[in-house]
Amino acid sequence: MRKIKIIFCCLAFLAFGLHLSAQTAPTPTTYYFVDYMKSTPGHAGDYVRLEKTVWKDLHKARIKKGGSEIGWWLLEVRMPSGASTEYDYVTVTAVSGWNGIDSLYNSWPGVFSGMTKEQAKHVDSTGMFRTLVRTEISSLMDLIVKNPSDANAPPPKYWFVNFMDVPAGKWDDYVKMEKELVKPVHQEQINNGHRAGWGLYSIEFPYGAETKYNAVTVDYFNKWSDVTADNVGAMWQKVHPGKKMEDIGKTIEAARTLARNEVWVLLDYAQ
Repeated sequence: MRKIKIIFCCLAFLAFGLHLSAQTAPTPTTYYFVDYMKSTPGHAGDYVRLEKTVWKDLHKARIKKGGSEIGWWLLEVRMPSGASTEYDYVTVTAVSGWNGIDSLYNSWPGVFSGMTKEQAKHVDSTGMFRTLVRTEISSLMDLIVKNPSDANAPPPKYWFVNFMDVPAGKWDDYVKMEKELVKPVHQEQINNGHRAGWGLYSIEFPYGAETKYNAVTVDYFNKWSDVTADNVGAMWQKVHPGKKMEDIGKTIEAARTLARNEVWVLLDYAQ
């Protein structure tokens, strides 16, 4: 009888351990395919209509199916702009987990084979209206949003995208700076109601000596007026009392170089 009790206790402990392990299992990393597009002169409207109808429907179907894709966004690059810019539109496709990257590539044949003749006709015309300049894959490192519990909330309209060049051997210093020094200030702005969110992303592909940046931060806003609604200097002093702005600036600049900044405006999405 004693032996049976010991076995029962061991099994109960094992079951509890497995339950605890399931509860604390890490959430899969989210990866993003960022496609930079240059619209054909005179056909920007045609391109946007194609993305908002045919391509959006394909992405919605794939998200609904419950595979690797979990979100898709279409954005216009508002700044910089003009004929000489390298790209003027961006699409972002989110997948869950490392295996989701390969799964996204492998799923396209099935998506295309299930299209209607009308959809196939429009998909075939995509190259007439835009050029895919390049694709990057980034991973989510940190994210804070205004309403974290509302999964159905519409995404923010304005994305201020900051491309960062982190020096070799300084990655840990950079991440620490973003999370411990800068992130709390963004959170304070969210608390004030003037920011929709902030995200920190690492560039996974491509990589190497020729890449001009290896990290990206995005400042998210719902309204254009929110961008300048706060006294940023006063906010920094509130969040980091006793720290001199000169010293803060030196810490930030030592951790990374801001390669460039762009303003993207959300046109449509599926999630």
